[in-house]
Amino acid sequence: MAAGRGGGDNDLWKMMETPVPGKLELIVGPMRSNKTAELLRRVEIRRQYARQYVLLLKPSADTKAAAGLVESRNQNGCGRMEAVEFPAADPWAALEILAATEQRIGKRVECVALDEGQFVQDLFLFTKRLLETGHDVMVSGLELDFRGLPFGEMLDLSWLVRTYAGNVTELVAYCSCGAKALYPQRLIDGKPAPYESPVIMAGDNYEPRCAEHFVLPGKPH
Repeated sequence: MAAGRGGGDNDLWKMMETPVPGKLELIVGPMRSNKTAELLRRVEIRRQYARQYVLLLKPSADTKAAAGLVESRNQNGCGRMEAVEFPAADPWAALEILAATEQRIGKRVECVALDEGQFVQDLFLFTKRLLETGHDVMVSGLELDFRGLPFGEMLDLSWLVRTYAGNVTELVAYCSCGAKALYPQRLIDGKPAPYESPVIMAGDNYEPRCAEHFVLPGKPH
């Protein structure tokens, strides 16, 4: 009898130690909608109040801040945090970083936070892997590129929210006319970028625009 009870206790502990699927917090919106600021705010809350270890990641294609930093243009609150950088074309390399971090701290990383998710290749599968291994995930990024088309795999992540539980936060920015901004307007030398320009360019500038004031020279349709 004693042996039987002991076996049951062991099985119970194994069940408790088995990771349950994580939850996804998706933060989306146009340029200047404070996506990064909101991500950093949530990271700080988890660290300070929940005492969780949050691994903050940034893709190498993000040049908004210096290497190894995630920085918001909104300096109110948490404007800057150190982050681990990984190749945007190979997010799987971040799994080694995650494993090494857990080995170093001696426990599970409760949450993985990722800024500028639109730049990350295999974002859907990478996020799905993290959720299935029991990590909560926070991703912020643009839904649309400067052409008004889906940017990377950000829109695909809404399926993961529905399937694995979580939430989508849609932030708002405003055009200079006061209307709700829907599009990121890319400017080159102060003029709207043509449709044929690359999706990702170093040193380009953006501003939020409403549908009426969004301009895309050379748009085929």
